[in-house]
Amino acid sequence: MECNANKRNNDSMNVIEKIAMEVQLEKSTADDLAVSGNNNVASVIIEELDESAISSMDMDINEFVEARALQIRDVKDVIPNSTFSPSCNFNKDNMDMEDQDMLLTIDEEDQLTKQFLNGELTFSEYSSRMDQDTDLEMIENDTSRAIIGFDHVAIQKVVEQKQHKTINVRQKKKRRVLPPVLQGLMGEANLRFAKGEVDLAAKICMEIIRQVPSAPEPFQTLAMIYENDQPEKSLQFALIAAHLSPKDADQWVRLANLSLESGDIKQAITCYSKAIQASPKDISLYETRAQLQEQNGDKKAYLRGYTKLIHQLETEDGEYIMKYAKMLAKRYMQEDNNEQALEAVEIIFVKCPDLITLEEVNIMTELLIALKQFQRCLDILVKYTNIQIRYKKNEEKEERTVANNAKADKEEECSNAKRKAVSPTWRSQNSDEIESCDVPDNVVVDLKAKFLIILIELDYISIAEKLLPNFYMRENPEISGDLFLDVAEALMGKKEFHRAMILLDPLVKSSNFSLAAVWLRHAECWVGCNDVDKAIESYEAVRKLSPQHLGARLALAKLYKKSERYDKAIQVLYQDPESDTLDSDVLYQRTLLLFKVGRYEEYFSSGMLLFSRHCVNIRRKVELNALARATGVRQRLDSLQLRRLSCGEKLEDENAPTFTTNARPSEKNEFLLFLQMCKLAYKLNKYGFLQRLCFTALTSKRFKNRDSHIIFLCLVSCIHNKDSFYGYNIVREFVRVCQKSNSWNLLNIIIQRAEDLRHNRFIMRLLGRDVFSYLHIMHANNCLVSGTYKYALNGYMSLFKVAPSALLALLIGVTQLHMACQKMSAKKNQLVIQALAFFKKYMQLRGEEGQQETYYNMARAFHQIGLLPSAIHFYKLVLKENPGDLVKQHANLLDLKKEAAFNLHLIYLQSDNHLLARMYLENYITV
Repeated sequence: MECNANKRNNDSMNVIEKIAMEVQLEKSTADDLAVSGNNNVASVIIEELDESAISSMDMDINEFVEARALQIRDVKDVIPNSTFSPSCNFNKDNMDMEDQDMLLTIDEEDQLTKQFLNGELTFSEYSSRMDQDTDLEMIENDTSRAIIGFDHVAIQKVVEQKQHKTINVRQKKKRRVLPPVLQGLMGEANLRFAKGEVDLAAKICMEIIRQVPSAPEPFQTLAMIYENDQPEKSLQFALIAAHLSPKDADQWVRLANLSLESGDIKQAITCYSKAIQASPKDISLYETRAQLQEQNGDKKAYLRGYTKLIHQLETEDGEYIMKYAKMLAKRYMQEDNNEQALEAVEIIFVKCPDLITLEEVNIMTELLIALKQFQRCLDILVKYTNIQIRYKKNEEKEERTVANNAKADKEEECSNAKRKAVSPTWRSQNSDEIESCDVPDNVVVDLKAKFLIILIELDYISIAEKLLPNFYMRENPEISGDLFLDVAEALMGKKEFHRAMILLDPLVKSSNFSLAAVWLRHAECWVGCNDVDKAIESYEAVRKLSPQHLGARLALAKLYKKSERYDKAIQVLYQDPESDTLDSDVLYQRTLLLFKVGRYEEYFSSGMLLFSRHCVNIRRKVELNALARATGVRQRLDSLQLRRLSCGEKLEDENAPTFTTNARPSEKNEFLLFLQMCKLAYKLNKYGFLQRLCFTALTSKRFKNRDSHIIFLCLVSCIHNKDSFYGYNIVREFVRVCQKSNSWNLLNIIIQRAEDLRHNRFIMRLLGRDVFSYLHIMHANNCLVSGTYKYALNGYMSLFKVAPSALLALLIGVTQLHMACQKMSAKKNQLVIQALAFFKKYMQLRGEEGQQETYYNMARAFHQIGLLPSAIHFYKLVLKENPGDLVKQHANLLDLKKEAAFNLHLIYLQSDNHLLARMYLENYITV
């Protein structure tokens, strides 16, 4: 043993001599560099020793270690990597298997320490990462909450988890005690620091940290070394030292004060949290930390800290438990967090049963009623007040129950005070039916009201009804009006509207409680009683007291609709778009009512106002060009925004109305309203408004899934409004996507009313894809209309050779007739003969179904070329022809007798046969 001690002392002396030599070499090297004028510090300094120096050193040759200077340039070099030097092999002998397993964890701890010293991590982050496996605070909170709830299975699980975590913490516990050799070296560092050899003391501390990074002593010494010159660095080392020895609460408080002086509130909060872990029952620490957390804006941490405090305090600290538990309950109730508020109040009933007053009982019952724990609330009232309840049971069972309860009381008072408050001894009676109740006059009115509410909620309406007269006749509604309202609402919840009206009538007549909320309940009660007129009066009172109460206005409008007073309902639902914040559901209901009563102008204005919350208002017709593209809502809005920006305008309107956040009406109902507005605009021939409405809907993100439907309606509106320019922009996209007969027909309708020739270029670009298509027919039609008959004839003939049809034969005949009627045309006789031949072919291909049509077209052909006898013959065939069923069903559109008679009348007028002409007019044409 003596040899080992001597060996350790020699090792310690060798280490000190080596460090001192390194410090001396550093100083001498720095002096040499300063003299030579070289300001760059060498990365490696080679030491040269003469023979005399070597021979004078009293050490074994086997223990010789080459000295080298330690160059520390920045904070990253303060804590080197945790690798053991050859001179410290004694540590390897003392290490056990647990430490060997923790080498990687120690490296990670060293890395975190370096990052903290370099400023890459705050102390809060550093502490949380170092302590991520040992969050004992959360375990304690979870355990306390489980105990309060008396869930034995949950308690067992939490205890097992805590034991498991404790085992893990013990397994991962790092070495924090210096070996004897390094203890001596630590003492030497303190001695050198006391003598003023600061650099040597710092070097020794660095060496100790390199070998045992988890020891707090060297960090404490370094904190003292840098305290005067570098206070921030000193605070960093002090924080690491405190983290490595966390059981000193005073040390954490001192560090928290230093952090506050440097303006780091978050770090100070972390220090106070560490102090609380070291001294969990020091109330002043919780209060100071709570003040800092509230100052830092962390309300959740503020409440969580006081929650932990009341769990930590014991019965002897009942005054503080009462203070902080009620404060927490108040805070949580303000945030509508009744579960957490109940948990705080339960602590009072568990730990301070002797300090409970009626105030705590009132808070407890209020929370239990809010959480609908009515049976438990009833038990609390019976236990802590003079209220008495008799249950329906026989005497034998009652005696046995009383005996069992007395025994249970005694056991629970001795074993666990917590179970006494939450699980009362009369719980065996809970399953029994209440026979009668006795509420003495000395019970405070608040608890009387709560007792009535509990009886009502537990469906003891008859028993509550017996107690109601004693309540509302003795209590003053001017003082206890809120309690009257609570009991009335409980009765309304059970559909007992007539009984609730007894409590509400005195309230609406009082001066203190004649409020909008009370009148609203009064109106709802009359609705439940099916008295519409009185309900309307009450809702009108609500509207007068609170004009912005939209729910009341909707209910009132519903009653007016029920009584068929639609104008009053419309008036009730009116909202001023310039001053009010509009509710979309109210506006929707008013729009439907305007349609119902036939006030269509207001209906259109109200509907457009409703759509304006998700649609862009179209200011000028030229903006339709940015919208008439079947791309997407986002692209349309971007295009419209660019157009308005180019004009120096904003996308949104400056005085646009504001809407509340409301999901109603649904997307489906609102789109049905849009379709209803479109149908009405069409019916009233308001084609301009129809076009504006449809294009406005194209900017709606809410209707984006119905984009194709809206685009089609835009095309229809353009056709009816005779707007071929924007209609062509839309139908062109239709043709590109869907090349079917309906699409070509729509394009043809637009082309017939077109005022430009854009469609010609579009058609020419699409030609050549198919041998026969409607596009070729349209191209030939364009040639026919433009007077280039040869191109038209060429197109028709090419198509007729591929697919002969009656239409193509008719078009070829018409084209040839036009060519024959030209002044400069040659071979007119041949053109007429060929035209008549194609008309004959047309009659064959058309068949008997379209015989009236073919007769009429033949008559028109003869009429055009001046062969009037033949024209008269075919016109008379039209008049004699008995049309088919389809023509009879749509006579106003398909029957050609009127047209034939009119043309006959023209022929007879030309030949001065006025009587015959008049006869055809009188017989076939009526006005």
